[in-house]
Amino acid sequence: MSDSSDTRATRPITAPASQPDQPLAAADVSQLAAVTMRLAMELCTLRERVHSQEALLQKHGLLPPEAVDHYVASGPEVKDRADYARALIEALSRDLSGRSST
Repeated sequence: MSDSSDTRATRPITAPASQPDQPLAAADVSQLAAVTMRLAMELCTLRERVHSQEALLQKHGLLPPEAVDHYVASGPEVKDRADYARALIEALSRDLSGRSST
């Protein structure tokens, strides 16, 4: 249940007027970070689904429509997926904070 006073989820994202080297306000940076993290989470979800489809195609030779929804990843596959997701989020966090990976 969302708090009706919190308009961040429903507020449209608008670009500031185009100007050379225009600094972003703190609110804009925060909004950009939130959008980036949401997109990263969506990317991880899509990547998981593709990996599930590939694994099933190799295993069965075809892919019934409901197969991906019922697929349960093995222990090593779950770990690989979690490691990838963690690495991606950490990389995005470094990018947003201005820290390098070295």
